Amino acid sequence: MSSRRTFRVAIAGLATVATIFSLAAFSAPAAAESPNNSSNSNAGKNAEVTVYLTRHGETWLNTQHRMQGWSDSPLTAAGELDAQNLGKGLAEAGIRFKSAYSADMVRHYDTISLALGELGYKGEPVRDKRLREVSFGKFEGATQAEVFTVVGPLLGGDQSVGALLGAIVTANGTSPLPAESLDQLSTRTMASLNDIASAQAKKGGGNVLVVSSGITIMAALETLGADLSSVTTGIDNAAVSKLTYKNGTWTVVSVNDSSYVEAGAN
Repeated sequence: MSSRRTFRVAIAGLATVATIFSLAAFSAPAAAESPNNSSNSNAGKNAEVTVYLTRHGETWLNTQHRMQGWSDSPLTAAGELDAQNLGKGLAEAGIRFKSAYSADMVRHYDTISLALGELGYKGEPVRDKRLREVSFGKFEGATQAEVFTVVGPLLGGDQSVGALLGAIVTANGTSPLPAESLDQLSTRTMASLNDIASAQAKKGGGNVLVVSSGITIMAALETLGADLSSVTTGIDNAAVSKLTYKNGTWTVVSVNDSSYVEAGAN
């Protein structure tokens, strides 16, 4: 992605890197509208689609502060509960879904399955590997402390997630395990979201639940023009960012909304 704005997420030592990847609390509305041209020219010319773009629940690797990109681990008990509470909160709000998609890993599929179970959703969610978290290459599974020791000196004072991912790509060197840049992540993520929204628009529109990962969600929001200048600690587990899609244009309605999980817990 040729970024019009950078992710202003401070990278001032290990503690801040930990917050980027463990993704602690942030909740603020965002409103922005931006056409996205990565879908085909015939897409999105029918009914409005609302996408509830949601982060997976807490995982074992999250609790150990380890890099979890294309690696996977099960949800913790707390992560399972958050997914169930998400579904309960959405149901209490009267929200029903016409379709559902998740990244292809266990943490994503279990999150969406538990949430949909509370909603009485009929059918199986569709897995799409393009919704995965960014790949960290040879750093997959490493502790955040280990990674920062290597990539910290490569940042050169740049306080953006794009710089962090770029430094990881550089440090990954000739490893056969791929590490992804922000451009690569944004391109595949938006290709998936455009395909999902276009397909649903042609079916009459409606609500779609999509479960992905924290940095992937931030990349999508940045591409769609959301103001993320206040995002300092990432996307909460099971938090929803609400997007609408109509006539090929995306609108960011809200960012990192944990109210559904909170309502479901009460």
